[in-house]
Amino acid sequence: MKNLYNVFFSPTDSTRDVLDCLSMDLKMVAEDVDLTLYQNRELKAEFTKDDLVLIGVPSYAGRVPQTFTQRFAENISGNGALAVLVVTFGNRAYEDTLIELKDLAEKNNFKVIAAAAVVTQHSIVPEFGAGRPDMEDKKELKSFAKQIKAKITTEVYDDIAVSGNRPYKMAMASSMAPRLDKDKCISCGMCVVACPTHAIDEFSFECEATKCISCLRCIKVCPMNCRYVPIEILNKLKEHLTPLCSTRKNNEFFI
Repeated sequence: MKNLYNVFFSPTDSTRDVLDCLSMDLKMVAEDVDLTLYQNRELKAEFTKDDLVLIGVPSYAGRVPQTFTQRFAENISGNGALAVLVVTFGNRAYEDTLIELKDLAEKNNFKVIAAAAVVTQHSIVPEFGAGRPDMEDKKELKSFAKQIKAKITTEVYDDIAVSGNRPYKMAMASSMAPRLDKDKCISCGMCVVACPTHAIDEFSFECEATKCISCLRCIKVCPMNCRYVPIEILNKLKEHLTPLCSTRKNNEFFI
């Protein structure tokens, strides 16, 4: 392989960090194609058979984020490039995300040679999956990278089976738009620029709930910590997730 690329949707940077870790383990310098940014919604990229492309997304309620699906489907062309898929999830489950991502990649003419589902810190309730990927996870990623390199050397790319179901589970609508503490806000506009769906008004800095995908990127980038999810909503979500997320989940690899 002559070139390595990271194509990703990563609002809170967890997925991007996993791809960066895998890139380093492959001992290649990757060029990023960041489909997180609203200004990159029409960013086009065409690859060749000489390219290896790492494609990464977080699992949103067991599905590929619809924002990524649209941008990838309309603008990214594989042209026979090899692809390694990475789905990250917050220590609950990734359900149909990986098989959906595989279908999406193959439809755009990528040859999927490997895939992984990797636990990262939960983007909304950070105590779930806290500190992950940890050292043990990184050892597994390093081993996965060695397997990828070995497979590329053989040039034998049989179809791989990944976990998930068709038809995919029903996509859930976002219902948790972050609020704004106007007393803390300094009108810097970082949230406006960072929002993947342009859901934040550039003058009032209020979030339009119908556009929000609850990715919480605005909370991550705010220098004044003035964007937040109401505590009663967080507590309700935590109560729901606790029996599902408290036990350490394993990463899964397919090659």
